[in-house]
Amino acid sequence: MTFAARRAVVTGAAGGIGAAIVRSLMVDGAIVHGLDRDATGLERLVAETRGHGTLLPYHIDLADRIGSDAVFDRLNAALGGECDILVNNAGLSRLRPFGQTDDGLLDQLLAANFTGAFRLTRAMLPALKASGRAAIVNVASELALVGQPGYAAYCGTKGAVLAWSRALAVELAADAIRVNAVCPGPIDTAMLSAEFAAHPAPAVARQEEIGSIPLGRLGAPTDVAAVVAFLASDAARFVTGAAWSVDGGKTSR
Repeated sequence: MTFAARRAVVTGAAGGIGAAIVRSLMVDGAIVHGLDRDATGLERLVAETRGHGTLLPYHIDLADRIGSDAVFDRLNAALGGECDILVNNAGLSRLRPFGQTDDGLLDQLLAANFTGAFRLTRAMLPALKASGRAAIVNVASELALVGQPGYAAYCGTKGAVLAWSRALAVELAADAIRVNAVCPGPIDTAMLSAEFAAHPAPAVARQEEIGSIPLGRLGAPTDVAAVVAFLASDAARFVTGAAWSVDGGKTSR
């Protein structure tokens, strides 16, 4: 696959999966605009990828509507009116029983997992249309497909991402914009480690999770990045409206 000179935007760029996506696109020639609320993480990623392509960092909190609008304007200006690849990867997970999920947490998860992606994509739409071959890849979750106790709000927000992706795929096809979703299962990232740490017996929780995966291991961020790169590439030029599970077979049980 080659992304030579293609302009890509990746949210949640400093995290485990996001950083892997950024590296995957960069190594194949894309000019990547990386968005994240973790300014330190962005600086570290820029330093680590220096000399391996072009990465332009943007510090942004997608939940901050006023602040993010200003970044959207700056991003569109830097792109020069065209965007070829948009990866809505930013997300947040919290383990919380349904009855204890207050409005504050619900709003936080909605903003991080769905509303921010919706608003960014809307802001980028003219630039995506101008590409003539744009691809949007939205990172949903295995929990958009199956339920899990303690994750009602997370499941709901990731389910929204999946339904929205399908609707966009139909609506934007006439503009030569493909829209697909990936649904990662348990991926070995800091976010998953934090979820394990929230359990009374973290080591047991980790082993139980691994035991639920037919391939017998946690996924790596690069496992997800490879699928995202495929869906963003011309190799997937007839693929739109699809949800790709990257979960080691977990949701196939």
